[in-house]
Amino acid sequence: MSDTVIVEEKSAQATEILEGSDADAWLTFCRETVEIAEPCLPFVLGFDVVWPTMVLYTEDGSHVIIGRHDAPNARDLGVHEVHPYDESLREPFMEILDDVEPETIAVNFSEDNNTADGLTYGMYRRLTGLLEGTDYEGSLVSADPVVAELRGVKSPTERERIVTAAETSAELLASMTESWEPDWTEADTCDWLHGHMTDRGLGSAWSWDYCPTVHHGAESDLGHTLPGDLTLPEGEVLHIDFGVNEDGYAADMQRLYYHGEAEEIPDELVDAFADVRGAIEAGRELVEPGVQGYKADDAAREYLTEQGWEEYQHALGHQVGRNAHDGGTLLGPRWERYGESPMAEIREGEIYTVELGVDTEWGYLGLEEMVEVTEEGNEYIIPPQRELRTIS
Repeated sequence: MSDTVIVEEKSAQATEILEGSDADAWLTFCRETVEIAEPCLPFVLGFDVVWPTMVLYTEDGSHVIIGRHDAPNARDLGVHEVHPYDESLREPFMEILDDVEPETIAVNFSEDNNTADGLTYGMYRRLTGLLEGTDYEGSLVSADPVVAELRGVKSPTERERIVTAAETSAELLASMTESWEPDWTEADTCDWLHGHMTDRGLGSAWSWDYCPTVHHGAESDLGHTLPGDLTLPEGEVLHIDFGVNEDGYAADMQRLYYHGEAEEIPDELVDAFADVRGAIEAGRELVEPGVQGYKADDAAREYLTEQGWEEYQHALGHQVGRNAHDGGTLLGPRWERYGESPMAEIREGEIYTVELGVDTEWGYLGLEEMVEVTEEGNEYIIPPQRELRTIS
C-alpha cells in the first residue's frame, strides 16, 4: 500500500528542489524492487514494481512510465501523470523528453551517498542505450544533490513520524529499566525489547539482530555486536544503542545506566560522563544551516581530546529518517572512508544524531542524541540524557 501523504509531500518538494538545481530533470529508473530496493522509491511512488519503471520529475511536474498492470496503483496516488506501457517504455519516455527538452537528467548514482545510489549498473546501461543517438545522449549526471536535499529536509509528516519513533524508543527503554533484573544477560535485555516491539508491530531502526546493541560493563565487546550472555556487575554501566522504526521512520539513541544507587556512583565516572556530554554539546553548537559537517565533528573531537581521552573512531553524527543511517551530509571527519559527505553543508529541516563515547573501567560510556536543524541552530527531538541513570 502506497504511503500517499509522503509521496505527495516529497513530490512537491522534489519539484521545488529542481527549480533551484543545475539539473533540468530527475529520473528514478528501477525494476524488480523487492529483490533490489531503490532507496528513492518510497518518496516518489511508495510501492514496489516488477517491470522497468520510470519516475521523472521536471520543474513543471512529474511523470510515471509504468507497466500497465501497475498503472492503476500509480493513478490512485493522484500525484503523477501516468503513462502505462506493455512492450516498451521507449516511446512514452522519448515523447516526454522531447516535450521537456532537458540538457541534463539527474539519475540515482553516487560515490558517497548510498541513498542516492539506487540505479544499478545494468539499468544504467539500459538507460544509456535508450538515449543513444538521441539529443539526450550524454545528458546523465548524478542526482546526489537532489536526493540529498529531498531525503534530508523532512516534510511535516516525516518530522512527526520521527519524533513519534523517538518518543516510543525512549518509552520502551524506560519500561525496560523498570522491569530489569540483575540476573538478566545482554540477550535478555534484547529479548525484552524485541518482545514489546513485536507486540506493538514496531520494526527496528537497523538490522533486527543488532538492534538493540547491548553492552554490560567493562567485559563486553564494543561496537555493533550481538548481545551475549554477560550479566551486569554491580558498580558497572549498561550501555544500550536502540531505536524503533515506526510507521516507516526511525529513531536512534544511546543511553547509559549505572548498576547501583546514585550516591554510589564514583566521582571519576561522573566526570567521564560529563566529558562525553561536554564533547557532544561542543559539536552540537556547530550544527546549523550552512556549516560543513566536518566542522561539528572537529569541535567535538577537539573538546574530547583536550580532556585527555582518545579520539572516537567514527563520525559525530549522521542523518536519521527512514532508517537510522539516512545518507546525505555527515557530521564526520575528513577521512577517505567517508568521501565527500563531511564536506557537504547542513540544511534547515534535517535531523541528525550527535554521538560519541569513551571506554572506561566501568564500561563504555556512549551517548547518542537526536537534533533537528532549525533556522538559527538546532533543537533536541526529545529530552537528552544529562546525567547517569541508575538501575538496581
